[in-house]
Amino acid sequence: MRGNKIDNFNDRAKDLFKILVDNYGYVLDEVKINELNGMKWSIHLVYTNRKSNLKIVIKQEPCYTDYGFSFFIHNMETKEYNILYNVPHEEQDEEDSFLLKAYDDLFSTEETFDLITGKIWKKLNRIPFK
Repeated sequence: MRGNKIDNFNDRAKDLFKILVDNYGYVLDEVKINELNGMKWSIHLVYTNRKSNLKIVIKQEPCYTDYGFSFFIHNMETKEYNILYNVPHEEQDEEDSFLLKAYDDLFSTEETFDLITGKIWKKLNRIPFK
């Protein structure tokens, strides 16, 4: 089940967040699947936009930590980062529809959209969506 959750996330999230590559100058630099004792326990999709000096790390960590889904954006110049979205493992639905909601929230809210697209950078000191 855990491996399936990681595999499903890998398929769905890469397709859903392909907009970062297609429209906003990001490159999918790394898909990192972490295993422990032969069991997949987390996946990180790492996107970078060298022109804007930004890195986005989209994580699904359902096992061991139970952090669940998180969407981080890092300013590579200042080393600051923001967590823009978090859905703990226990609040995720089986169909992963939380991913569609996260996508809609992140790309339809001016504050998070402006950070993602590199229009502005600011340290938020809060998680806008959790």
